[in-house]
Order: sequence, then C-alpha cells, then structure tokens
Amino acid sequence: MIIAGGVLYHVAQKATPGTVDPFLTLFISFSLAAMAALFLSFSRGQASAAQFRNINWTSLALAASLIAIESGYLIGYRAGLKLNITSFACNVIIAVALFFVGTLYYREGFSARGGIGALLCIVGLMLLRI
Repeated sequence: MIIAGGVLYHVAQKATPGTVDPFLTLFISFSLAAMAALFLSFSRGQASAAQFRNINWTSLALAASLIAIESGYLIGYRAGLKLNITSFACNVIIAVALFFVGTLYYREGFSARGGIGALLCIVGLMLLRI
C-alpha cells in the first residue's frame, strides 16, 4: 500500500498542470483526502466525540508537515527536479535524520551496522551529486 501510494503520489505531483496554483491543487487534494479519511473512520465505527477529544498537537504538526512535503515536491518538480532522483534523495536524507532522532530522542538502539548504513546512504547521495 505504501509503495503503490508513493509511486502514484510522485507521478501525480509531477503531472499536476503547471497552470494551476500549487496551493489550490493541494486544497482540492487535501479536501478529498479529508472526506475519504472521515468516511473511513465513520464506516469503521471509530469516529466519536471521545476520539475528537483525544486529538492533540500532533494533528497540527502533521498538517504542517503535509503542507511542507506536498508543496515542496510540487514546487520542486515544477522547477525541474527529476522524478527519478528527487524522492530517493529526499527519503535518504529524511532516513538519516530520523536515524539520529530515533537514537537520541527516542532512545532506540544504535548499532555499528546502522551507523554504517546511514554513512552509506550519505555516500550514495554524494555519488548521485545531490
């Protein structure tokens, strides 16, 4: 599901008409996604007043991150970023950053193997000349 969604996501971002304001197209996409998510929550019997009371700062943070990610890719692709490298480069950089966040903030295990993997990711980016 993640892989298919990711491929569709990047192809749709790259194919979005350059004549449409990026934030208008994001509004349409987010509105449709919000309606679908709400429908799925109600259809599973999960939406309730108690659920809404449990919402915290993470929903706002996720919304801000969605705007940053979506508009970043959309504007980047319009500026000429390559479909075959952009996602790879961004995801490697995010993975390396999260490796350190997970290790330092969440106290997840650190291993030499993981450190070497992160280093190899950085070397891979340099080989792509990003």
